[in-house]
Amino acid sequence: MPKSILAATAALSWFLAAPAPAQPANTADDAAKFVTTIIDKFNSGDVKAWLSAQDDNAIIVDEFAPHVWTGSGSPQKWLDDYMKDSQVNGVSGGRVDYGKPLQARSNGTTAYIVLPTTYRFVQKGTKMAEPSSMTFVMKKEAAGWKISSWTYSATAAAAPEK
Repeated sequence: MPKSILAATAALSWFLAAPAPAQPANTADDAAKFVTTIIDKFNSGDVKAWLSAQDDNAIIVDEFAPHVWTGSGSPQKWLDDYMKDSQVNGVSGGRVDYGKPLQARSNGTTAYIVLPTTYRFVQKGTKMAEPSSMTFVMKKEAAGWKISSWTYSATAAAAPEK
């Protein structure tokens, strides 16, 4: 047998016998887990983790004025406005409960996550709940996922909890 055919056969045998490379983890699931972990941290009062999970120039859309935050320091600006709005409206104890993602997509470097959510809070002594959804756009950086943009959308008016 010619040496070139023998070498090709040996190389093919080695390739076919080599173990398959490990499959990458489901990046959409990883991104969704990152988002829910960050929401949990926000709910527990760890605003430092909430802020650091976001790009400094994140685009944020929420239902209270001014409704959109962009540019340098936008996550902190949103947090400051959230606190002011809560104080003006007699709101305390805000937390976001979430369900299984409605959408979780990723190409490995970016991700799009939509969660069904309920914003729970106390308003002037009354426990309230507001059905909603949150949408996150994220990018993968060397250190992990970072939120590039997020939107909060109420799907119905807040009502006293039963």
